[in-house]
Amino acid sequence: MNLPLILVAIAGAFIAYINGANDVSKGIATLVGSGVTDYRRAILWGTVCTGAGTFFGALVAQAMVETFGGGFLSKGIAPTFAAALAMILGAAACVTLATRTSMPVSTTHAIVGSIAGVAVIAHGIGGFQWAAVTDRIALPLLLSPVLALAIASVAIRILRKVQGRFAQRATCLCAEYEPAPALIAVGRQETALQMASLPQVRLVTGSVESCNARQPFSLRLTTAHMHWLSSGATSFSRGMNDAPKMVALVLVASMLRSGAALRTPAFLIVGLGIMAGSWLAGRRITSVLAEKITPMSDWEGLIANVVTTLLVAPGAMLGLPMSTTHVSTGSIMGIGLHRKMNWRTVREMVLAWVVTLPVAGMLGAMIYLGLRLLHT
Repeated sequence: MNLPLILVAIAGAFIAYINGANDVSKGIATLVGSGVTDYRRAILWGTVCTGAGTFFGALVAQAMVETFGGGFLSKGIAPTFAAALAMILGAAACVTLATRTSMPVSTTHAIVGSIAGVAVIAHGIGGFQWAAVTDRIALPLLLSPVLALAIASVAIRILRKVQGRFAQRATCLCAEYEPAPALIAVGRQETALQMASLPQVRLVTGSVESCNARQPFSLRLTTAHMHWLSSGATSFSRGMNDAPKMVALVLVASMLRSGAALRTPAFLIVGLGIMAGSWLAGRRITSVLAEKITPMSDWEGLIANVVTTLLVAPGAMLGLPMSTTHVSTGSIMGIGLHRKMNWRTVREMVLAWVVTLPVAGMLGAMIYLGLRLLHT
C-alpha cells in the first residue's frame, strides 16, 4: 500500500469537500432567495449539477489543469512531495476557516495563495512566477465580478422597463396543440375523400394562473422552470471551472510518487468530494447569499444565474481561472443596486476576498514547514 498516494487522495478529497461546502451556494442561492424552493431541494439540485459539471470538466478543461498544474512555479523548479501536499492542504485550510465563519470565498484565490506561500518558503522569492499571476489570474479575478455586476444591473434595468409596459407580467409560456379538423370532399361519383390539414401549435404567454385556467392541458414553461434550469447551468459551470484546479494539484502530488498522471482517479476523488461537501455542508454559505445580501424576485434570480453561467463556462474552457464566488456574488449585487443592499455583508465578503490570498499563503507555508520537519 502506497502511503504517500493515500495522503494525496485524502488531501484531494478534503479540498474538494470544503470547496463543495463553500461553493455549492453560488448556483442555488437565488432559488432560495427568490422563494422558488427550500434549502434541501436547492442543495440537492446544486449537488447533482455540480457533479455533472465536474466530470464534464475532465473532457474539456485541459487548459485549466495545465494552468494550475505547475504554471505558477518558475521555470526549472519542480516541487517536492511535501511542497505539493502543502499546497493542497494550505488552500483547503483557508477555505475551511472561511466556511466556518460563513464567508463565501474563492477557492481559486486560496489555491494561488497557497502555491505562492509554499513556493516562496521552499524556493525563495524567485520560485514563484509573479508575472503569471498578473497576466493569467489577477485580471480575470478582478474584472469578472465587476463585469457580472454591471451586466446584471443593466439586465435588471431592461427587465423592469419591459415589465412596466405590461399591466400583467408574463410568467408563463404555454404551447398548446391544436389538431386541425378534417375536411370532407365529395367527388363526381359521390366518393368521399378525406383531406386533413396539418395540426398547429399555438404559443400563449401570460401569468401562471391565467395559463392554468385557459390552457389546463398545455405544455408550459414558467419563470420558475427557467430559474431551475439557469441554476443547474450555473452549478454545472462551477463544477467544470473548479474541479480542474484541484485535480491539477492532486496530479502534481501523485506524479511525484507514482510517476504517472492518474487523471481519472483524480477527477473521481475531486468530483465525489465536491458532491459530498455540497450535500452535507452547503447550507451555511447558501443562507448568506440567499438572505443576507439583497431580496430578489424570481426573474431577478434567473438573470443573476444566467450572467454567472455566461461568464464562468467560457472561462473554464479557455483556461481563465475566474472565481464562481466573485461572479455569482457580483451578479447578486447587481440586483441589490436596484433594491435594498446589505452593505455590511458586502463589506465583510470583500474583506474576506482580500485576505484570502495572504492567509492561504501563510497556511500553506506553515503546513509545508511542518511536513518538512516530520519528514526529517
